[in-house]
Amino acid sequence: MRSGIALLVGLFFLVWAYMDGISVYGRLPDRIPTHFGPGGAPDGWAGKGVFPVFGLLIMGGVLLVVMAFVSRLGARWYNFPGKERVLKLPPAAQAYVIAPMQELIAWMGAAVAVMCSLASRQTWAVALGERAGISVWVMLLPAAVGIVGAGVTIICARARLRALEEST
Repeated sequence: MRSGIALLVGLFFLVWAYMDGISVYGRLPDRIPTHFGPGGAPDGWAGKGVFPVFGLLIMGGVLLVVMAFVSRLGARWYNFPGKERVLKLPPAAQAYVIAPMQELIAWMGAAVAVMCSLASRQTWAVALGERAGISVWVMLLPAAVGIVGAGVTIICARARLRALEEST
């Protein structure tokens, strides 16, 4: 259920940014920033076109769908500490143990979609001269979700596995 919410959150941000992109497309100059350095200043440019303007949104959408698919795979498809112990459990117990991992994967897809949406909007603002660069914090969003989420996920999955093993 919560994986579905993550998909909807990511989709909302992508559609919002796409609609914003359509509205700003006619005002964009012939040269669009396509890459930004560590400080957020543009250091790569391309001619105005569908991919330079909407490429991040397209990639964000593809990654959102891929992560949603991957989040539905079973325990044998993931690599995590204690996997051998989990695979010895019945399928329902395996699903219970890996549920936090699956949810993290779905939310990582949403975080990437949000990052692509915000980065696209900021890129267009740079192209229009409204900003000097993009925020580095936008680019760090998926990393923060992944690092914090991985720690919490491992703790939750291990606690669930321990509880199941102690009850048998």
